[in-house]
Amino acid sequence: ATSSPEAGGGYVSRRNSVGPLERAYRWLEDHDLARRSLITVTAVAMSRLCFLMPLPGLDRRFLAKVLDTGPLGAMKDPFGDLLQTPGNVFQLGFGAMIFSSIVVQILVSTVPSLKQKTREGGTGEAFIKNLTLYIFLAAALLQGLVTTQLMAPYMIFGSRVDMFTNLVCGAMILRTMCTVIDNFGIGDGFLNILVANIVAEYAVVFRFILSRFAGGQILGSQLAALLASVAACVLASVWLTASTDKLPIQYYSRDEEEEEIEKAYGGGSEREAYLPFKINPTGMQPIIIASYLLHLPSQLALAFGGAWYQVGGFFSQKVVYYPLYFSLLYLSAFIDINETSKEISLYLGKIGAIVPGVRPGERTTEFVERFRKKTIRKGAGLLAFLGTFSIATEVYFRSQIGICLSLTSMLLMVSAFMQIRRQVQAYQQAPKLESTINTNLIL
Repeated sequence: ATSSPEAGGGYVSRRNSVGPLERAYRWLEDHDLARRSLITVTAVAMSRLCFLMPLPGLDRRFLAKVLDTGPLGAMKDPFGDLLQTPGNVFQLGFGAMIFSSIVVQILVSTVPSLKQKTREGGTGEAFIKNLTLYIFLAAALLQGLVTTQLMAPYMIFGSRVDMFTNLVCGAMILRTMCTVIDNFGIGDGFLNILVANIVAEYAVVFRFILSRFAGGQILGSQLAALLASVAACVLASVWLTASTDKLPIQYYSRDEEEEEIEKAYGGGSEREAYLPFKINPTGMQPIIIASYLLHLPSQLALAFGGAWYQVGGFFSQKVVYYPLYFSLLYLSAFIDINETSKEISLYLGKIGAIVPGVRPGERTTEFVERFRKKTIRKGAGLLAFLGTFSIATEVYFRSQIGICLSLTSMLLMVSAFMQIRRQVQAYQQAPKLESTINTNLIL
């Protein structure tokens, strides 16, 4: 009897001896959403810090003046922001990541053996990831080598090897941060970090617009039109990202056990008789691809000069740029490495359902593929129109008031926020789902 208080006291003592950091660690272990949110915020904050952190050994007084012109301007990241420090740790930016992603998507869409890899589960997925990594490393090494040669005249101390190493390591750290968010955080790592840059730039641009409006340099009607355009792009982006086309299905097999399970999980008396297909399954990724590809002519003009200036000038004409941008947006929406028509046909057979008026098997697979492509064509056309409208509106307001919020960047921001929202809702529902499963297992 006398040992019980001592045992209880020992337990209390051990519990009190746990430090605040360990208690916080244990709390984060038990709260998946909070842990993932902390990882995401930390990675994004560190990326912003690296965009502002200067590389050692550079004379930035002169470097800042030449980063937008000449060969160094050609190496500038098209997705860089106004606030990043010239010659920063992440000077190479997202270029190598975007390039490797575009190359791999094109290869997977056109090479049958690589397309087969996407159907091999974990092994094939690992192969595709390694291929993307190798292409990224090759692009980062080449970009780092060229950038080092161009920045060499502005070096105060250190060697070119040091500069090259810092640039390539910066690109690898940026990619690692994106991967950490993808695997352990919330949302898409690339989009989250890019959106953080966009938000930082928006704060400066919006403050400048308001100052010009207060000074009478921007009319109230112009500001209202700009805000209306922003609202229209945001609403259209939300609708396009969330919208689906419904493929009608009909159940022919349903037993009592399935009905009991459905009622136990809160289902109604009848199942929803359709399968949803997103009209825009690639999200706003086509905007990144189109912007990157159409940035190449101006990069070549800055890098090589001479006749390339004429090439860059030709592609910068509105009558050329807008149709090309529209076409690239439309075609990029079809870069879909997940062909699921056969899997959907098999799934329908497993749940005892058919597409009305279509024979099961190959006929269903062909019908689903046609329906999927028709849905993607619809979404691709709407996305191409929305993207072209956004950039045309942006160019118009720049000519009218001298500056404008980037509406194409606004589309990327909306896409990132919606991805985060979907994941947060899924993590919030996880405890409820687990509780329901445990309740039914006990019953």
